[in-house]
Formats: sequence, C-alpha cells, structure tokens
Amino acid sequence: LQNVKRMTRPKPRPGANVDKYMLRTEELRKNSEHVSNLVKQDIITHWSESGGKQILEKKLARDAKAAAEELRHLNTELKTRRRAKLKDFYLEQDAIYEKELNEMGLAFVKARV
Repeated sequence: LQNVKRMTRPKPRPGANVDKYMLRTEELRKNSEHVSNLVKQDIITHWSESGGKQILEKKLARDAKAAAEELRHLNTELKTRRRAKLKDFYLEQDAIYEKELNEMGLAFVKARV
C-alpha cells in the first residue's frame, strides 16, 4: 500500500487549473500589449525616417536645380566675356596689321559712315 501511494501524484487543489489558465492568459495579454507597442514604435520610426529622407531628397533636388541654374548663368557670362575678348583681340590684330601696312605704304580700305 505504501508503494502505491508513492507512485501516485498528489491531487491538485481544486481550481488550480483555473488559476494556471488565468496566469497564462494575463501573461499572453501583457506580451500582446508589448508587441503592439513595439509595432506602433516601428511605424512611427519608419514614418519619421522617411520624412527626413523626403526632406533631404527635396533639399538635394533644390540644390541641384540651383547649381544647374548657376552653371547656366556662368556659361552665359563666359560666352559674353569670350566674345568681348575676341573682339578686343581682333581689333588689336587689325591695328597691328594696319600699322604694318602703313609702314609698307599700303592701307586698308575703310568705309566712312
């Protein structure tokens, strides 16, 4: 008889399974709430990071547009200066050529306006 008592498990107290179920349910509820908070934080983080990325992309696009506009203005100014320098160079070359012709007794035919 004593061997039989040793091999059998003690009887759980009445309602222990309900207590165990309630503890497990509360644990699952807390874990579910924690996961929900993590998901919300993840959504907020992605939203804020994408907002920063969009701001950066807009700034870069604006800077690129401004740089292209400045480059266009610089090209226009460069062309104007080159034309002026070429005009001065040709006038100088004409003056030198006219002087050489005058020394040889020759001259340009100039239209007088």
